Amino acid sequence: MREHIVNTEVGTLVVNICDEIVVNGELEWELQFKAKENIEKGGSIKILVPAYQHQRSEEYLQTYDYWKPNYIYAVGEEDDIKVDVRIEKVPSAFSHITGWVDSNRIAVVTLDNGLKEGQTIKIKFGGIDRPWLEGECTPSRVSQFSFRVNGTYLIYKVFIDKMGNGEYQEIKAFPLVKVVPDKAKRIVLTAPSIIKTDEEFNIDINVVDRFNNPIFDYDTDNFKLVISNLDTKEKTTITKVEDKFLGKASKEGFYEIIVEDTDLHVEKAVLLCNDSGDNLYWGDIHTHSNLTANIRDNDCGAYPSEGYLYAKEVSRLDYICISEQTFMFNEDRSVNVDKDTWNKIGTESDRFYEKGSLVTFPGIELHSKRGDTVVLFRDSLSSYEYPSEDVLDIGDMWKFYKGKEFLSIPHLHRYCNGRPRKDEQEQKFTGFDTQNWKEYNEHEVLCEIYSSQWGRFENDKHPMILKARANVEGNTVVDFLNSGKKWGTAANSDGHDGNPGYGGITGVYASEKTRESIFESLSSRKTLASTHPRTVIKFDINSYDMGSINEGDKSPRDINIKTIAPSNIKKVEVIRNGEVFCSESCTTNYMDITVTDREELDKDTYYYIRVVLENGHFGWTSPIWFI
Repeated sequence: MREHIVNTEVGTLVVNICDEIVVNGELEWELQFKAKENIEKGGSIKILVPAYQHQRSEEYLQTYDYWKPNYIYAVGEEDDIKVDVRIEKVPSAFSHITGWVDSNRIAVVTLDNGLKEGQTIKIKFGGIDRPWLEGECTPSRVSQFSFRVNGTYLIYKVFIDKMGNGEYQEIKAFPLVKVVPDKAKRIVLTAPSIIKTDEEFNIDINVVDRFNNPIFDYDTDNFKLVISNLDTKEKTTITKVEDKFLGKASKEGFYEIIVEDTDLHVEKAVLLCNDSGDNLYWGDIHTHSNLTANIRDNDCGAYPSEGYLYAKEVSRLDYICISEQTFMFNEDRSVNVDKDTWNKIGTESDRFYEKGSLVTFPGIELHSKRGDTVVLFRDSLSSYEYPSEDVLDIGDMWKFYKGKEFLSIPHLHRYCNGRPRKDEQEQKFTGFDTQNWKEYNEHEVLCEIYSSQWGRFENDKHPMILKARANVEGNTVVDFLNSGKKWGTAANSDGHDGNPGYGGITGVYASEKTRESIFESLSSRKTLASTHPRTVIKFDINSYDMGSINEGDKSPRDINIKTIAPSNIKKVEVIRNGEVFCSESCTTNYMDITVTDREELDKDTYYYIRVVLENGHFGWTSPIWFI
């Protein structure tokens, strides 16, 4: 630890803390305050400690059990200095935030008898020592996050109330503490999922630690990449030229890229070389920043700019929609998206939009009686009027923006009855009601089948795990497809920490990486959903494309599937009207099959593909309908 000294009119503050801490490393610090003038009775020192991550499962600060982590205490230099330490929660209009233990982030050290000139108190946090106990207690640890492109830092704030009247003066006592990645563990390769023959493409490399934190300064100059044609077994070595790894495929087929001669685990990139058809782009269209009020209340630095940079430089997304949460549209910024926030959403989205590199869509997430719905806007938000106060449900949004281009994308976790405690948001309405879902609208063509915050919502037969451990009857994707909804699939992160693409991602087949092209393909349901791996799935029936609705064709259906995944495939399943029609097992990471359904169609029928990987991950296509 290093000593940092700050002199003020009120007193001298000496902070001992490490300038740099490895993720998941032990965290401790000491603040010593020596009064230069008298502190009145009831005067206090307030310390606001930084949030590490969204919905952390343990307190940031606690005073009740010195054996446990995150214990903070204060003592006077002399016995007659009476010091009391209490923990306050960060202020928030959201009951669920104040209910979480990770809102315990403010330590108030009160000087019951004041402090005379020259007297000293010490405030200590963490470590394995306590008064008269050395090495006996559980260490406190910093978070597992160190993924910011511009550096991940802990920012502490200190305030002093000299007179004991509740009026605090901020003192900049703590240095910035940098949180750095652990040692290198894995190499993550990213390349275009669909390529054309003899066209060069760029291969991106991220070296990450065991917590998926990127190590930006890792030397990759000596890496040797090998691209392999999985059909012919032909291999080509790729080396770095002018800071780039450039690959090329000489013929159509399935390819994978690995790194040879390394002790690090390699997450390969997989590609399908196909000279006809669209490109495949990957994105996260349900993720948040601290422009969302409840994230801002317990913020870990999730600024929109950090999210966009992470999407581009770390998760290597092609497109993104940062959708900020709101209940209504008014000037109550403590819970809703006000006009200023609306403008910032649009400004930041436009600032980071770069054709051919990163496509950004502005968006919001509306909490309403039907449930939660992401609204993704096609164009700059400056083209869309700020909604009126009577926009309360998604149907109101459809009417308000009639004639405008946007998508509404529902997700189905609002009425999960498996949570141990429900917050006011979930109790605000009476619960799930299919009548709220009857209305059809041409803007609603996608649904979230999976999110990393909640889990999988495909059907009511699979186990419900992660945050949503149960669901109510009739509230799954298959239930709605069986009721006639024409929804394609999406998977997203629903992230709150500024790291979009860390989990679920949505693939879309589009002609080019622009807002116009990707929006058109999302609107046409040309989508894949994945729990994270970039599993390529090409799927058509009798030359009908994924997402299409086909009328009057009763002929036998040839179901064509090409798929390749970064890890071995366990099985490929054809789902017809919510049930498994055909299941093909696999022992490799790619498959090219055709399955024929010769049964007569006597009712509306849809098909989609589910790919199950050996490591437990899933990929889904949007359906193809016959009506």
